[in-house]
Amino acid sequence: MAIILWDFDGTLVHSNHLWSSSVYRSLRETDKNTCVAFNDIRKCMASGFTWHTPNEDYSSLTNEKWWDFMNNKILKDYISLGINESIAKEASQKVRSIIKEVSNYELYPDSVETLNAAIKKGHKNVILSNNYPDLIDVIKALNLDRYSDNFIVSAVVGYDKPRPEIFEIAKNLYPNDTEFIMIGDSVNADIIGGNNSGMKTILVHNGQNRNADYCFDNLKSILEVI
Repeated sequence: MAIILWDFDGTLVHSNHLWSSSVYRSLRETDKNTCVAFNDIRKCMASGFTWHTPNEDYSSLTNEKWWDFMNNKILKDYISLGINESIAKEASQKVRSIIKEVSNYELYPDSVETLNAAIKKGHKNVILSNNYPDLIDVIKALNLDRYSDNFIVSAVVGYDKPRPEIFEIAKNLYPNDTEFIMIGDSVNADIIGGNNSGMKTILVHNGQNRNADYCFDNLKSILEVI
């Protein structure tokens, strides 16, 4: 029996430029006449998140403090694009509710089938994600909680993959288990992070990479090796 650690976005679900789309939509709903383009927002979203610089110490930025940090980042991004400060403040506060909408996320067609098959094989599924602290609400809305034994979210625990601390948190939840498998679509966060923590690693939805023990284009192929 193994503990299978699953990344969330890009692995079990996919979304279309989640943060950029949510930040842009929030601005458009606040100021219908804005001249800011989607690509302007995209450029801002390429940096500034905790998972962009995981080596920095964000252990004090958890739960609501994480959102305070992010709201301030988004506020500054809006203002840098020439948006009026009062509009920027209003728009930045709306992003949280928008990004949690379940319609933003689409399950890969074999996600549920693979999670359920893993359970039938005697494994335990744990979602391990670099994400905002409310992610559990989305997981439940997608009914993925019924196939998951536990959830570890970076903005709740204070560490982002590939930092070893977040993988150690997973190990400490199951002190009597010795086999851990990390499955994800990010070579750096999931594969290298998992490798450095002594885990077997499986890269999905992202081609071939020599750092991973296995690489698959779909999820159900994982069942061949677990």
